Amino acid sequence: MQSHRFSTRCMIVVVGCLLLAQAGAWAQQPKPGGTLRVAWEADIGGLDPYISPGVQSWHVVGNLFSSLLSIDANLNYIPELATSWDIQENGKVYVFHLRRGVKFTDGTDFDAEVVRWNYERIMDPAEKAFVAPFFAIVDTVEAVDAHTVKFILKHPSMTLLPVMAAERTGFLQMSPTAFKKWGKEEIRLHPVGTGPFKLAKWEQNQIIVLEKNPHYFKPGLPYLDRVELKVMKEGVTRVTALRAGEVEFANYVPREHLERLTKDPQIQVFKGRDTQRTQSYFNLRFPPARDERVRKAVLGYGIDRQAIVKTALLGQAQPLWSFVPPGGRDHIDFGDDYPYNPDKAKALLKEAGYDEKNPLRFTLMTHGAEAALPTIATIMKTQLAKLGVEMTVEVIDRPIFLRRLVTDRDWEVLLNFSGAALDSYSMTRALDTRAGVNVTNHDDKHMDALIDRLKEATTEEAYLQAGHDLQRYTVADMMYFLSVTTLPFIQAARNSVKGYENLHGFKIRFETTWLEK
Repeated sequence: MQSHRFSTRCMIVVVGCLLLAQAGAWAQQPKPGGTLRVAWEADIGGLDPYISPGVQSWHVVGNLFSSLLSIDANLNYIPELATSWDIQENGKVYVFHLRRGVKFTDGTDFDAEVVRWNYERIMDPAEKAFVAPFFAIVDTVEAVDAHTVKFILKHPSMTLLPVMAAERTGFLQMSPTAFKKWGKEEIRLHPVGTGPFKLAKWEQNQIIVLEKNPHYFKPGLPYLDRVELKVMKEGVTRVTALRAGEVEFANYVPREHLERLTKDPQIQVFKGRDTQRTQSYFNLRFPPARDERVRKAVLGYGIDRQAIVKTALLGQAQPLWSFVPPGGRDHIDFGDDYPYNPDKAKALLKEAGYDEKNPLRFTLMTHGAEAALPTIATIMKTQLAKLGVEMTVEVIDRPIFLRRLVTDRDWEVLLNFSGAALDSYSMTRALDTRAGVNVTNHDDKHMDALIDRLKEATTEEAYLQAGHDLQRYTVADMMYFLSVTTLPFIQAARNSVKGYENLHGFKIRFETTWLEK
């Protein structure tokens, strides 16, 4: 049996960190109270942690709900509603020991039966929970007693912990009582969790107000009384409001304002690991895309990623090929495999039957929710024209884009951006033909076999190797699903904001934030 309770060595590290933190606390003691005003980039689609779509919703629900596990700034798994966990039977059984005395904001108790109920809700096909494929590895969940819950997997696997800690929203716990009261359709408007805050008000396209949960299970937290997320869809509006002091915090800061904000003595900028990315790939239902020479010519040798970084992202990103960014856990750099080489790209296209007399033609579908995407698409069009490729750019509204991507599936090539990716397993939902969205519409069973190897790994070494093999096959060998650049996630705040922990776009949490005024 493997135990994940703190060892003596870990305790020494923890004590050392606490002493350092205490030294800082002597110099600057957190002050409770106050309202943090945040310039927020978009409204949300709801506050149901497993049904409501969109990155903005995922970031808000992390302040209302808690997961069994979470991550820290170094991407380590840390306890949250679980105090510790044991891994048994070579990774087939995970036993979580739960915090005692935790209550939901509706006054009901959190316990092992609640955990089991949340798992069963996720796996109910009628719910259509977007995290369900990640939990498909689980066979059964048993409430051993009120404060112990056992997850029995279908086979040994290392994928459960990252899913609970970081994938999408993690394994956030909702009040079953609240769900039964409000029902599937209305619960998104009445979220009830155990998080540091509770919902006070939501005026669509205007403001989302969070109030302190006075019964939060972490003593002394949160420090803030309120968080006001003011919807400001234009980046320049968010930056202007921050500099004028109309808000204390700005989310999703446009890259073109980074240099100016960095030089402002009243402003602090948060820019951590590169965990997000822009990505482009072919729809394999599009006949020319079935020839791997076409895919490698266009998206391998035919794209000058460094030029795209310099022009579209103002030099604040990195060229990227893998679907795992360098800020993730097991990134591979395929730059040496696919350097920008127009001559080689032309030769591959000619082999595939495309030349001046018979040019490759396709439409690239993208959207403007990320401001850089239309610019990147235009640069790609210019670069590919040098190969004789005739590319049309189609910029559409993001809701229509998403419908066509996963429902209509009537596109040829797309350009999109992603949320934070932790490791290779993060993208298996997009690649698996059996229990995922299979965004490229491939029918490659070897891909499924590689995903199974990743799920079945029982050691860190085997998990890493399986992840690398999946990346190499998907990106370098077959070029099914790949990236163009990293995508910096930038936030900024006035100097009065203290204690904010930058979690690199995986989560946005304000529980340790406080105001010095």
